[in-house]
Amino acid sequence: MTKSKPPVIFPPLIFNIFKPARMSSYDVVRHFKRHLPKGYGKIGHFGTLDPFASGVLMIGIAGAARLNEFIHDNSPKTYLAVGKLGVETPTGDYTGEIIQRDDSLYLKQEISRFPLSFLQERISEKFVGDYLQAPHKFSASKFMGRNMHQWAREGVEVKKEPVLRHIYSIKVIKYTFPYLSFEVTASSGTYVRTLFTDICNDLGTIGTLVALTRTQVGLASFRNALHPKDWPQEGQGQIMERGSEVDSILSFPRLKLTKDQAYGFQHGAFLKPCEFDIQDTNEKYYWVEDSEKLLGLAHYINEKEIKPKINFYQDEIAAPSSESDPQ
Repeated sequence: MTKSKPPVIFPPLIFNIFKPARMSSYDVVRHFKRHLPKGYGKIGHFGTLDPFASGVLMIGIAGAARLNEFIHDNSPKTYLAVGKLGVETPTGDYTGEIIQRDDSLYLKQEISRFPLSFLQERISEKFVGDYLQAPHKFSASKFMGRNMHQWAREGVEVKKEPVLRHIYSIKVIKYTFPYLSFEVTASSGTYVRTLFTDICNDLGTIGTLVALTRTQVGLASFRNALHPKDWPQEGQGQIMERGSEVDSILSFPRLKLTKDQAYGFQHGAFLKPCEFDIQDTNEKYYWVEDSEKLLGLAHYINEKEIKPKINFYQDEIAAPSSESDPQ
């Protein structure tokens, strides 16, 4: 009886995907789940992109799917947005019906004539830097285990406390009343719909987004993202060549392990800092590698111990003869 070949185990990879508008983030993940070659392990995306929006959506396979919190914490996001002043929708974007219009003379005679330079100065002064923002009620933010948009569509009003976000920069690109185009770079978790609402309120009116594109997440740019025509079909193996190694997306120092150290790390043993040439003890996380491959991520606790944080191949160790379920 011929023994079947063991499944191919792929290394942790991150794909930079361009998500089209009118498609959910999970629709993209579902497509990849169905069409990636077997052996890709677990899969997940790093940061929901609203269905009405387009742009960069990062997807991790194998052990990379465990890096979600690090992508969020270390990868600012840049957006190109177009908003319309003077109208309001419950969703904060064009997918909702208009529920309010601003017919004031102040909007028509004053706000409509604001020069670009004034808008740039005013918006930057007010919003660049630390910024308290409450998650939008039509968002993927969680409340009691469910997305807030699920509560909202059932008519349940949920209010969450504002969360501290950071706006790195805002550039007003064009203002042709009632449309305002701008580019913003913000910390993960910032809702551009809510930001635009806050901008309009500060100017003295209301507003809603009509277009949104995420152009960059950390080092991943829309310029080299995989568009739908490049997505895998029927298990095409060459798609794996388009994935990025995790250490090219997240920049951490590296620790090179001996064979014994690597074995210990993969089985949960702590590492000893004195065995490595660690120059900066302010660094908290380190990529860990042996002579063949990147093994995972370690957390520097203190001068006596370094704790395994993520082991990319723990599933392989736990069940070396089984294949991860791609469903």
